[in-house]
Amino acid sequence: MRLYFITAIIFIAISARAQKLPNIQTINLRAPAKVKVDGRATEWKNQFQAYNKATDVFYTMANDDNKLYLVIQSADEYIIKKMLWGRTILTISNTNKKTDNGITISYPIINRNDRPFINFKDKPKIITGNARSVAEADSFMNANNKRLAEKLKFIKVTGFKDIDDTLISVYNTNGIKAMSGFNNKMAYTYELAIDLKLLGMDVNTTEKFYYNLTLSELPIDDRPGINIVRKDNGEIQSISIDKNQANPATDIFAHTTDFWGEYILAK
Repeated sequence: MRLYFITAIIFIAISARAQKLPNIQTINLRAPAKVKVDGRATEWKNQFQAYNKATDVFYTMANDDNKLYLVIQSADEYIIKKMLWGRTILTISNTNKKTDNGITISYPIINRNDRPFINFKDKPKIITGNARSVAEADSFMNANNKRLAEKLKFIKVTGFKDIDDTLISVYNTNGIKAMSGFNNKMAYTYELAIDLKLLGMDVNTTEKFYYNLTLSELPIDDRPGINIVRKDNGEIQSISIDKNQANPATDIFAHTTDFWGEYILAK
């Protein structure tokens, strides 16, 4: 019962915040000056251009003269875990058809046996005017962000003219930067920056491009609370379900969700 109560509160809070936003971003936007891709939405003032109902995330796409930016945020525990464990994929294409090849960036890439433990259960409550509660929330945030930094090391890229289809380090020098982190309310922010020259784009062009954001489903072996024993040939021998981990809320892991948008670089 407690799980459903907490989920209901989160849903109401998200709904109130999201109802004023479009489902798909409708404008082009210049990025704030001196953007730092660090998994924090402070430069963006924690304000977003859209709330997409298919994926249940807030997001903003923006650009400056040299880079394209994508910022995504969620405060929902299960959406966050889906973004982390199932990976988040951005596709950029000349058309909005999934059958057309485009540039893709997938982040993060984590081995299922090396997932960072993220503690949502013991999240401290911030009390207005109470400095100690803020300090406790900051400490809790820092501990979780440290776990992310230790595990989120790779980005997968495909379709780039000048980069092989491969895994690259988050510390690469290719012109792609991805980073994510929590704030002290345990909202998760994913920031991505891509050099426009890698995309074959120039800020002075007026041609639109299409983008697709996908939150991938988790393979059944990776879903929390589902324990599978397989034979050597991969055939499933037995399945057991831990009801303490698998509940109606975790059904979200069984489905891939995505949406398409279009964008023209802002001058």
